[in-house]
Amino acid sequence: MGKTEGSDGVHDGTEDGHQAGTVVSARAPIGHGVAWRLLASIFLFSSLVTLLTTLFELYMDYRGQIDDIVNRFEEIETAYLPSLGGSLWSLDTDQLQLQIEGIKRLPDMQYLEVREIGRSLKRRVTISTGDRGVGPVLSREFPITYAESRDRNDEQTIGALYVEATLSGVYARLVDKAVVILISQGIKTFLVSMFILYIVYRLVTRHLVAIASYLSRFNLSQSDPLRLSRSRPSREDELDRMVGAFNQMSSGLREVYQQLHEVNAELEEDIAARRKAEEEVTRLNSELEQRVRQRTAELEASNKELDAFTYSVSHDLRAPLRRIEGFGQILADEYSTKLDERFSHYLQRIRAGSRDMSEMIDSFLKLSRSTRSELTVEDIDLSDMAAKVVARLREKDPQRSVSVEIAPGLRNRGDRRLMDAVLENLIGNAWKYSRHNKAAAISFGCETSEGRVVYVVRDNGAGFDMNYLDRLFMPFCRLHRPEEFEGTGIGLATVLRILARHGGRIWAEGAIGKGAVFRFTLWEAGGQDDKP
Repeated sequence: MGKTEGSDGVHDGTEDGHQAGTVVSARAPIGHGVAWRLLASIFLFSSLVTLLTTLFELYMDYRGQIDDIVNRFEEIETAYLPSLGGSLWSLDTDQLQLQIEGIKRLPDMQYLEVREIGRSLKRRVTISTGDRGVGPVLSREFPITYAESRDRNDEQTIGALYVEATLSGVYARLVDKAVVILISQGIKTFLVSMFILYIVYRLVTRHLVAIASYLSRFNLSQSDPLRLSRSRPSREDELDRMVGAFNQMSSGLREVYQQLHEVNAELEEDIAARRKAEEEVTRLNSELEQRVRQRTAELEASNKELDAFTYSVSHDLRAPLRRIEGFGQILADEYSTKLDERFSHYLQRIRAGSRDMSEMIDSFLKLSRSTRSELTVEDIDLSDMAAKVVARLREKDPQRSVSVEIAPGLRNRGDRRLMDAVLENLIGNAWKYSRHNKAAAISFGCETSEGRVVYVVRDNGAGFDMNYLDRLFMPFCRLHRPEEFEGTGIGLATVLRILARHGGRIWAEGAIGKGAVFRFTLWEAGGQDDKP
């Protein structure tokens, strides 16, 4: 409830009206601020309204005075013209002079003139009084008539009365009235504006200043609820609602502040836990790096062992094979005529087996070099490289007529030596497996799939069974019998490893007797430019 303090009292502006709070009271400066802008606005608007109403009133007064002058003209016409006609008919100039001077005494009359017409010019009478044409005037001319009998059948015009009424008096009266209206209305407007200023100051401005002073000292954790120092109104007004809304907002802010404080405490705990987790991650990374170094050392040792094994394969195994091949050649040269057909066949099988073993060793070494040699990446022309592979195949097998189509301008980046091995294996396989087709056709081009360039090698040869697709790229695994097509089964495995080192992949489609299609990509991970 509100309670009285001094002359103004105190009003509780909280939502329930009973909560204790800080009473704010401040002497609001009346010399500036919203109140004075309100006063200026009221004064200007009132002055504008006063000016417009004054102009309208003066206009109506002007029209009324003009109508009065017109009425006087009509009064002169009805009241004075008959007597003027009698005096003019009898040529009583003295009487005419007295009559027009009497008319001139009417308000705003400035000049009158009586002229005789219809008689000899020598005897024409003209009588006037006043100053003619001075200032703004209204004028009217009336004919003067005379009839000797009462029935007026013989009425005739004997003269004319010219009357001028000055407007100077009208304007002077309008100016005096305008001054009186403006002064009285200005004083009234000023007094009303000052009264409104005082009311606004008492009811609004001083409380706004007090609220601003409270807000400048407001502390979310310490300040009491806002209250205004004023007499409690009979009904809740806008200031009460504003104070109540502010107190409700500050209460909500305190709750949010408390929640934020609790959340900050939880965040501090989370940060501590996160730091602990980061330390654990750092420790695990350190252990992982140690394991990586250890595994790298093991891989290096394995590579060294592989190098030793490769050296052993390339040297230790080749020497026995060369001896087998040499002794076989000696037997064939010196004892071929002494051996029967069965032993000659065995000798041929021995020599063929040694040659197959030598080819397998060569293929194995190629596969090893394809995965372990250092890449020298440069811009290469795949179309030109494929054309050279075809030229070598035609030179090696000149009796065959094969239709070869190579798309021009296929370029990319890669190791020239290894990519030549890729094309030699893929185009060489197409050449080999299409030998039984008299209309053999091979093509090398590209297509786009999901925004990437895919290179395509296509033939119409023997093809393969898709059920054995998973064995196609395995080393030493062949899908055709050796007596059908020669080979060691290492070529596609070598291609797979080379393309993997170039960030690409290879896949195939085929059908028995309908040819095969091999598609491969380069740099799918974006390591190098991938463009035809």
